[in-house]
Amino acid sequence: MACVACPRVSDSPFSSDKHARLILAQMNKMRGGHNFCDVQLQVGEEGFKVHRLVLAASSPYFAALFTGGMKESSKDVVRILGVEAGIFQMLLDFIYTGVVNVGESNVQELIVAADMLQLTEVVDLCCEFLKGQIDPLNCIGLFQFSEQIACHDLQEFTENYIHAHFLEVQSGEEFLALTKEQLIKILRSEELTIEDEYQVFIAAMQWVLKDLGKRKKHVVEVLDPVRFPLLPSQRLLKYIEGVSDFSLRVALQTLLKEYCEVCKSPKENKVSNFLQTSKARPRRKARKYLYAVGEKDSMIFDCTECYDPIIKQWTTVASMNHPRCGLGVCACYGAIYALGGWVGAEIGNTIERFDPELNSWELVGSMVVPRYYFGCCEMQGLIYIVGGISNEGIELRSVEVYDPISKRWSTLPPMGTRRAYLGVAALNDCIYSVGGWNETQDALPTVERYSFEEEKWVEVAPMKVPRAGVCVVAVNGLLYASGGRASSHDFAAPVTSDSVEVYNPHMDTWTEIANMITSRCEGGVAVL
Repeated sequence: MACVACPRVSDSPFSSDKHARLILAQMNKMRGGHNFCDVQLQVGEEGFKVHRLVLAASSPYFAALFTGGMKESSKDVVRILGVEAGIFQMLLDFIYTGVVNVGESNVQELIVAADMLQLTEVVDLCCEFLKGQIDPLNCIGLFQFSEQIACHDLQEFTENYIHAHFLEVQSGEEFLALTKEQLIKILRSEELTIEDEYQVFIAAMQWVLKDLGKRKKHVVEVLDPVRFPLLPSQRLLKYIEGVSDFSLRVALQTLLKEYCEVCKSPKENKVSNFLQTSKARPRRKARKYLYAVGEKDSMIFDCTECYDPIIKQWTTVASMNHPRCGLGVCACYGAIYALGGWVGAEIGNTIERFDPELNSWELVGSMVVPRYYFGCCEMQGLIYIVGGISNEGIELRSVEVYDPISKRWSTLPPMGTRRAYLGVAALNDCIYSVGGWNETQDALPTVERYSFEEEKWVEVAPMKVPRAGVCVVAVNGLLYASGGRASSHDFAAPVTSDSVEVYNPHMDTWTEIANMITSRCEGGVAVL
């Protein structure tokens, strides 16, 4: 009979974890019986007979020690310095078994020795153990320890932990033991989880006051990371007045005076270098609140509500001095500004400032031109007020700029087109005026950009859809325009839109993206 050939199957590799474990166990058994051991490691008073090949395969440190022409490579006895015998025994056991017992009593010695001997697996295991032990009371010590041994993974982890638990950490004794350089590094972080910037100031001052005699000379350096534009001025002055040390009080008063002089210096229509820094912005992880101000059902209203995203609750805070609708609202330097709008029976030009710390509104100034249904935005510590409708009921082209520090007004060149119900946003050091409405052209698709470098408005690519009451926001270098109402035809009611377009300033193009679920006009938009 002829044999039936089996179909040929291509060879497949198989692996056995059991084989690796058996080999490792057998080598450890040989070590115990001193079989094939070819070198003795002398650690303190104790000697350890081992196999060069096993250690060289486990650690670059031993590979370099036993090869590469080093004198130890030919010796029968090699001395290992910088590690205690008991800890070395544990690391040697790990090399031959893959098992190590890590605990609070030995973790620091283990990680230092493992790092020296370049046993990265043990270093990683110790790091994971320490990460599991971290809390607000010991994280500073772990941070300093990770710096000493240059363990970057543990250093990054502890640093992130300090940022996330800053309010708990800064109240502990370890925080006051930071070096000046470590403290400044922490206080500079954008990631500090805080309620407000005043807490950063207090933390810095607590560190200084802990050892006033030695640390007083560092007060300017230590306070440099503090974002002074965001500090409540009255609270800051009250703190300085309460400082008992005369020279420290004078230093703080001088520092505050210098800050105020910088902020009030003439700008000549340019934004000062001081305000261009990140010090004018809240930190990324600072607790933020949402404020709803004025206007109820298109009616004049003075109520202000505050939403806390942590407890997910709205609360009513102080009411404005003047009820308003069609107003502009801007956040700047940790305060809320309400500008213009319908006030009583007329168009208002007043500006009110809400201080969350004091829970009160204060009249701080007046716009040059009364207006309502205008666009506004904040950029680098200044508030820009664009377009709107005037006292005479005419759509405006004019632009005003308000400096909350000096309480001074300046103007920018007027836009090319009159616009009310427009969207305004700052992007790439430019101001964009998007869409809007005027009586002669109805809803507008056109867009203008103000360049501070060129000091003029230029028209850029128009939107694909005319939009009045459009919501505009800048995100990741792009401009988003959503909703609004289109032009009305045949005396029909204006059509509210659900469409969204994105503007790319580098390509000067608008692109339509997915529509919103709900049509919106004169809504609100925010970036989170």
